Amino acid sequence: MILDATDPASGTSTVQKIVLAVTAAVRAGQLAPGQRLMEADFAARLGASRSSVREAFRRLTADGLLGFEPHRGVTVRMLSRREVDNLFVVRGALEALAVRLALPTLRQAPARLLALQADMDRAVEASDMPAFTQANAAFHALFAEAADNPLLSETLTRLSNSIYWLQFRMLVDRRRVFDSHAEHRRVAEAILAGDTDAAETAMREHVDSSRRLVQKLPDSHFAA
Repeated sequence: MILDATDPASGTSTVQKIVLAVTAAVRAGQLAPGQRLMEADFAARLGASRSSVREAFRRLTADGLLGFEPHRGVTVRMLSRREVDNLFVVRGALEALAVRLALPTLRQAPARLLALQADMDRAVEASDMPAFTQANAAFHALFAEAADNPLLSETLTRLSNSIYWLQFRMLVDRRRVFDSHAEHRRVAEAILAGDTDAAETAMREHVDSSRRLVQKLPDSHFAA
């Protein structure tokens, strides 16, 4: 895969493409927690310069997806249980805020919300985990987008990146992941009813449910 300096169609820079490629690899479990990442390897694999790879690694380290360890260099970050709890607490508060800000817009024009709900319904019925994961990500992103607050959206993206690998490990228990769809439905129903408080509460409970599932993982998934 060779990356140009920019994508004429999207304007996406090489650095951003590398950021997206590394993020996707971590989320898919292709890069494991604690795994060392070499600039030269990624430069060759992606057809990019080492300086672009270095800048992408710097951004991902700032976002919390990667970490820097003395004598080891850049690695996929492994979080402690306490760090995971802290991330989910902040994420829950911000996702609830996104729902509150987005509710008037989504209630007035609910087509996308309903379409994503239907996508997840079909994925659950078909036990299609990739489709469910994609629709789930779009469902959560919709609120930040409809809230029309770039800072909120950027912060939520950074928090999500920090726990991508843990979210992937959750997918091993497929039934529990599919069961979370009932929580999505409660959020959507509250939005359609115009009940801001209920929508916020439903989203907070949904995020905390994810936190509890992550904390059930074995100690080997967490930093000391």
